[in-house]
Amino acid sequence: MNWTMDKSLKLSRVCVAVFSVLLAALCISGPWFWKAVLHRENIAWLYLAVTYSSAVPAALVLLCLHRLLKNISQEDVFCEENVRHLRTMSWCCIAAGLVYFAAGWFDWYLFVFAAAAAFVGLRLRVVKNVFAQAVAIKAENDYTI
Repeated sequence: MNWTMDKSLKLSRVCVAVFSVLLAALCISGPWFWKAVLHRENIAWLYLAVTYSSAVPAALVLLCLHRLLKNISQEDVFCEENVRHLRTMSWCCIAAGLVYFAAGWFDWYLFVFAAAAAFVGLRLRVVKNVFAQAVAIKAENDYTI
């Protein structure tokens, strides 16, 4: 099987769609899901609060990923819109990290999720800075004869 850029983009778009459905399903089934999984009713409220608090940044990340992949599939890679999407995604990861950090005081291993989310947010900031520099170089090259 020959792997192409188009196939990679399609796979990424399918993954974004699957994660969007999973996020919606978790938000809808949250109260029942956490009670069934945790077997501890006294802590289920925490996970439900974390789920709903982090669902907004997660949904925004998925929306930005969808738009970023759409731009890339239209061969519009180094543009200001993609820089905005990357910036938004990084701030959403940091926001989710803050939610997990606050919840970590109630259940310690949520600190691991906080660190992971913050690290992903940092990596996205670096990629955003690279894209911003590439946009500036592209703009300069577009005006050079």
